[in-house]
Amino acid sequence: MSESTLSESQQDYLKIILDLMHVRRVARIKEIAERKGVGMPSVIEAVRKLAMEGLVCYTAREFIELTEAGQQRANQLINRHTFLTRFLTDILHLPVGLAETEGCALEHHLNGLTLERLILLYQFLAHCPRHEHHLKDDFSHCMTILNGSPDSCNQCFTTETLPHSHTDLNVIHCLLTDLPEDQTARVIMLPPDSLIRQQVIELGLLPGVAIEVARQSNGQSPCIITIQGYRIELTAEQARLIEVSVARPDPNPLDKPQD
Repeated sequence: MSESTLSESQQDYLKIILDLMHVRRVARIKEIAERKGVGMPSVIEAVRKLAMEGLVCYTAREFIELTEAGQQRANQLINRHTFLTRFLTDILHLPVGLAETEGCALEHHLNGLTLERLILLYQFLAHCPRHEHHLKDDFSHCMTILNGSPDSCNQCFTTETLPHSHTDLNVIHCLLTDLPEDQTARVIMLPPDSLIRQQVIELGLLPGVAIEVARQSNGQSPCIITIQGYRIELTAEQARLIEVSVARPDPNPLDKPQD
């Protein structure tokens, strides 16, 4: 059985068995059932299937042990969870309890390539020698500002006046409220205000999403945009805090053929 064909429940069983083996060298059906929060018949059936796949050693009325292959798989799963929890706490600054819960959800679904890229991102942010000040620490500083720290940073993307400076000569950055109706654009940054940012995220408006302005707000009526035909209403306050990019007009357009 490959890693991709292990169900979430089977992965959990392997981790539980390994954890119990660390305490008593073997696991018992009753102990597994208590950890998993299920009945003993469910555990017996799950262990039987894992035994058929060569991941555990089990016969009726005996203790359960992981095979060498089972130990390797269980260790991989536990180490994956440990890394993801560390990533969520160290990089995203989530509370430990939330990071544990989110790590459990992520570990079951990440493709191997995605996990590898997250590892590379973690290493880059935390340890890249080419940066005098590590980006991880800079982002941590931004998080302290978002969490109400009295400290401030004029260069922090969470407090700097919008729109931001950039180096891409092919696009123009502006605020959503600066766009005319029927203009297409791409979302660059969400509002610096935490509450408004969360509201916008709930609406499905995320960085990288292409939008079209259907109607601008006049201060009283909402701003209406469309994403692939789906209409979203934004308050005037939300719209004026969203940074977008539009393609820069060609300064030397080719002469159009005459009719």
